[in-house]
Amino acid sequence: DSLLNRVAELNQTVHVHPDSIVKGMDFRTDVTSGAYFERLNLGLTGEGVTVAVLDSGVSKQHDDLPENAVVYFKDFVNGKTQRYDDLGHGTHVAGIIAGRGKNSSDITGVAPGAKLLVLKVLDSKGTGSVSNVIAALDWLRRYGAYFNVKVVNLSFGAKPTEQPEHDPLALAAKALVDRGILVVAAAGNNGQKDG
Repeated sequence: DSLLNRVAELNQTVHVHPDSIVKGMDFRTDVTSGAYFERLNLGLTGEGVTVAVLDSGVSKQHDDLPENAVVYFKDFVNGKTQRYDDLGHGTHVAGIIAGRGKNSSDITGVAPGAKLLVLKVLDSKGTGSVSNVIAALDWLRRYGAYFNVKVVNLSFGAKPTEQPEHDPLALAAKALVDRGILVVAAAGNNGQKDG
């Protein structure tokens, strides 16, 4: 601190800014998505709904996701039968959806009462194949009703190579939508093909 004035006077110094505090936030997302008001005013927590998470898996143990929160796990990458997440992204997404708030001062996920069905389609580097994603979506088309899947979350992107009416990934997602399942896909990753 005693040298701060001298550093500020150097020709190379453009600006001196204090080292402020940063804090993780979720409340704004809860409010803008409506989840906060649905829980507060309507008592909706996602209970009775299963959300399918297609991602890098889910950690075997996590305080915010109790063992019974995950009703099923299937690995389309390595064929393992025990749940795991060798990247961490899937566990992060699962927490956003159904985290119970145990480790975060009671800041819960959007639907803390929901169950999760986790289908691993991304590897330890966060990459996967369209064919594995389609296989997972097809598996959901066949078995999703058994687990009461109402929502499918896809927090990854792929550069489109065809128009949506011919794109196999879009068609596989549409097959679920046609069955009344809401498919939520990450926004802003590449968008629709130009031209």
